[in-house]
Amino acid sequence: MLWNYSTPGIPEEAFIRGKVPITKTEIRVLALAKLKLKPDASILDIGCGTGSITVEAALQCPQGKVFAIDMDEEAVALTEENVKRFSLSNVEVIKGTAPQALPDMVFDRIFIGGASNKPAEVVSFAKEHLAANGIIVANTILLDSTYRLLTLLEEQEFKNIECISVNVSRGEKISGWMMKALNPIYIISACQGTVL
Repeated sequence: MLWNYSTPGIPEEAFIRGKVPITKTEIRVLALAKLKLKPDASILDIGCGTGSITVEAALQCPQGKVFAIDMDEEAVALTEENVKRFSLSNVEVIKGTAPQALPDMVFDRIFIGGASNKPAEVVSFAKEHLAANGIIVANTILLDSTYRLLTLLEEQEFKNIECISVNVSRGEKISGWMMKALNPIYIISACQGTVL
């Protein structure tokens, strides 16, 4: 097994990567913490990209199942390769657009990692397909999409809506040690009920 730890935080280098963006390790750890996963959770990863969230969630939920979807062919192929790389049998990868190709079932957790040109429809889908105490988490980069998503969650009457801004810098030794900043990311979370 490539990751023999009970905590999330798999380094980016452990994943097979192409030109598709990957959720950086530090951001992934925080997003997974906001998801508050349980071993038997059913999870939907919308815009799975390379599959880093999919893989980490599947490892954290060995009795559960992760459904990963992306409309990009390379992203779907990379997610499938990474699922095999980590020997996971509790993942189903779907090629398609959200919300049309999303499974019509109830999920404990929904993660939105990829950009969607139909955010209202995706949030409506989440409202209808999240369990009673289900949690939705989304990573965003642009202020416009962050504000839009927060507004949509309010309109759909989600509870405990939170938004954090994460700025991560990594130490790198060039001529001496310096800190190189990663892009700031917003992590939005909300729930159907009163999850602690």
